[in-house]
Order: sequence, then structure tokens, then C-alpha cells
Amino acid sequence: MEFRQLEAFRAIATLGSFSAAAQKLHATQPAISSRLSALEDELGAELFDRKSRPARLTVTGHRLLRHVDRVFDATNDIRRIVGGASRHIDTARIGIPSALVSKWAAYLMTSIYKSNPQAKVELHIDRSTVLRHMLATGEIDFALVIGPIDEPKLISTPIARYDYCWIADRQTAEAGKLKSVEDTMGLIFTYSKDSIVFRALSNYLKEKGLASVELSGSNSTDAVLNLVSKGLGIGVVMTAAIESESLNTQKIHKLDLETDMIPDSEYWAIYRRDGDVLLGEYLVNACLGVSLSG
Repeated sequence: MEFRQLEAFRAIATLGSFSAAAQKLHATQPAISSRLSALEDELGAELFDRKSRPARLTVTGHRLLRHVDRVFDATNDIRRIVGGASRHIDTARIGIPSALVSKWAAYLMTSIYKSNPQAKVELHIDRSTVLRHMLATGEIDFALVIGPIDEPKLISTPIARYDYCWIADRQTAEAGKLKSVEDTMGLIFTYSKDSIVFRALSNYLKEKGLASVELSGSNSTDAVLNLVSKGLGIGVVMTAAIESESLNTQKIHKLDLETDMIPDSEYWAIYRRDGDVLLGEYLVNACLGVSLSG
């Protein structure tokens, strides 16, 4: 019985298909099938129902998975004790929401390249819901998403809490006509319709009877900033999105308007239990380092 056979078995069980397991383990699908067949031959039992889609564990497969999970937990503990978090990183697939790209993307990439200049880092920018799905399917190794997270297959650590602010273009801000949310007219640009921010603003506008104000949602922070900078309306974005030097230009101005109606968002760093645990810990420690210092 070889470790790579158990690794293939576990990847198929958690990802639900041979092709997904092959992609995760950087192997061909025939190689994954061969490893599983060899393991089944040695154990004298079928571990998956080959007729089901996605791949479904047999009773024996379920029993084996519990033991294999313990083997991997012990293996990770050994690596952690012996090698620590300074291990060699070859590939890192990282998911970051667009609102946090300016604050986190360069920092995380620098943290990896500093000790691993040969590493290949892939950045995936999308909404928290999409990034969670990508983690579940093994498409990425690590993500910063809105939490809290209650998922047995994921290891989650709270990283930071962010608030929101109102923004406008320079001309609108300097005119000084916006003293309260009730003074807003026309369009308000913010995050997508399924976001906490959009729902909170929508409810607030209804409560205040501001029927003349229209909310426009987008899944791109850059799009919101661009539309606001052109004077097409005011906006609401995460304060962290306009704090970096690259975005703190004369085109965008922060407005001193009420934001109590919008709850803060808590972001969590998450990675898979069956994935590269040491890479996950390395990135979590990097995130905690900058959060505690900043």
C-alpha cells in the first residue's frame, strides 16, 4: 500500500470524480485510476461505485476514508513539526474578493515569492460565494472570504473585519451638497444584489421612502470605483478598497455619510483539510501577521 494510492483515493472521495482528483494531484486520469485499482486489488474490495456520478463510496470505502483521514492528519503533523511553515512552495492558487485585491493580493504574492522565488502563484478574483465553490471543487488552495464558515472539510481562521464607506467623484464631494443619505439622488453603485451591502441599502432606502434613488449592483469593486469617478453616481464600497495608495487618488473622495445600516464584513482565511495544509497554514500566518500589525 503506497501513500500516493491513499492520496488518490482521498482526492476522488472528497472531490467526487477521477478527473478532479487528477487535476488536483497534477496527474493524468489513467494514473489516478491505476493507483485506485492497485489499492482495491491489495485490499480485495471495491472502494467506489463506478456506475454513480459523482463517484460514490461503497461501505468499505467509507470505512477506509475515516482511517485515511487520520493518516493524513498525522502526516501533516509530522511535516509541521519537522519542517515548519517555511516549507518549499511550488504552486499556490489563491482566491481573493475584488474588494480586497488592493489590500491583500500583492502582500500574499510577496510573502510567497520572498522565500519561494520559483513558485507559481495563481490569483482568482471573484465573489466570496464563487471562491467557496472553487475551494469545494479543489480549483483553488486558499481563499479570503466573508464568513464565518462552518464546513467540516474546510479549516477556517478569522482574519479581519472591514467596514464600508460612501464615495463620490471630486466635483460632487467638493460641492458639499450631500449632508446625509437622504440628500442622495439618482444612482448608487455598490456590490452585487446578493451581497449584504446591497440588501442593507435597499431596505434602508425603502424605510426612508427614497423611491427616486436607484441601486446598481456589481461584482467588481473596480467597476464601482470607475463609475463613481466619472460622476455617474455615488457609491458604497469597503473602506479597505480605497485605502491603498493606488486607489487613493483625487478622482475618488470619501463622504462623511451614515453607514450604520450596513453591517461590517468579517473575512476568514480558509483552506481544505485534504489539501496542502502547510501551504494553508503558511498563508494564514501571513494574513494574521499583517492583521495584527495593521
